[in-house]
Amino acid sequence: MSIFGKNIRISLFGASHEKYIGLTIHGFPAGIEINDDLIKKRLKLRRGLNHLTSKRFETDEFSFISGVFKGFSTGAPLTVLVENIDLKSADYEKTYGLARPSHADYTQHIKYHGFEDYRGGGRASGRLTVVFIILGALCEEILVKRGIIIASRIESVYNIIDRKKSLELNHLLSLKEEVFPVISEETKIEMLDLIEKTASVGDSLGGIVETWIYGLPAGVGSPFFDSLESYLSHLIFSVPGVKGIEFGSGFEITKLTGSEANDMMHFEEGIKYYSNHSGGINGGISNGNQVYFRTAFKPTPSISKPQKTINFLKNESVEIEIIGRHDAIIAIKGLHVINALTNYAILDMIL
Repeated sequence: MSIFGKNIRISLFGASHEKYIGLTIHGFPAGIEINDDLIKKRLKLRRGLNHLTSKRFETDEFSFISGVFKGFSTGAPLTVLVENIDLKSADYEKTYGLARPSHADYTQHIKYHGFEDYRGGGRASGRLTVVFIILGALCEEILVKRGIIIASRIESVYNIIDRKKSLELNHLLSLKEEVFPVISEETKIEMLDLIEKTASVGDSLGGIVETWIYGLPAGVGSPFFDSLESYLSHLIFSVPGVKGIEFGSGFEITKLTGSEANDMMHFEEGIKYYSNHSGGINGGISNGNQVYFRTAFKPTPSISKPQKTINFLKNESVEIEIIGRHDAIIAIKGLHVINALTNYAILDMIL
């Protein structure tokens, strides 16, 4: 399914090696200025660190073909197109039938009875997330004016962990403008060094992204199926490479007693909390505390080391070495996609 949303509905189209990828947005409010500079800035962050990410170079030139007039949204369906220009489709013709381990080659072949577009992963490619960045920037323009700020950091790469820190507004404003946001500069250097070393031997790494929502008022979300957690999780799990999500203390909360885990409250110029193990959410509804969650990205499955797999066209076991333009770690780009989709989810839920 390529359609999502309640108040603002989105329809995703295109594939990794088709001429265009795009998004149609239904229900986007009229009269919102289309901030091209913000969109370009967010797209540039997603493309950052080219020496560690895919060598496929896309300029991400975008154009709105409906729903925009004189620089403002009209309230009509808003459609944006992004052209794919740096294509090497022939690479995939040579390997069709080989199931790249932990890719969607085999599952898409079964699902679509052999009619799938297998070039570059087709519809399952992370390339499509570029239009999520545009969507997120459009929503960010509205949320910032309401005092809602969303930002993330790389919490860990492999076994290197950034230091724990309660993030305040000034931290978030800084992190949201960084390509590779990490609190400790020393840890960032360690992470980048490990990523480069791993890439040099043809392997890849995973990572955990921590996301914070500042300024979200109490009352957003609705039990059961539209809880804040379930709505965010639905979107986050749509990002290629995501394998887990946890809110607040997550699985670690099982190591606490109720008296330790409960977020006690008091009045101090409004309602305040002594802790935030619940991640700012109770009963599926925001409680006024900062909402935060962590997203786990698997290691990039495209690696150049020999791997055992199958040729599903010939029904035989084979060995494969994946040659091509691939990210050493997808969590870097993934972080900016998480920010974008979180902006969208929050705006959709508060309208």
